[in-house]
Amino acid sequence: MTKTSTSKTNVNLQNHSMFQPRTDIESDAEIDLFYDQIKSKLDRLAKNPQDETINKILAYSRSK
Repeated sequence: MTKTSTSKTNVNLQNHSMFQPRTDIESDAEIDLFYDQIKSKLDRLAKNPQDETINKILAYSRSK
């Protein structure tokens, strides 16, 4: 029979200080402002893709 175990310390996990939650309200406002500025452009891309974009997607799907 094979015995298995799991380490209590995850060696693949990076330093926990990198994963601190954001508390900066100003950066949330900046993100919202940025999204509001590009939202119409993103909507337009989704509704009216350029022929070049469609051709790239088709070429990629055929290569798989």
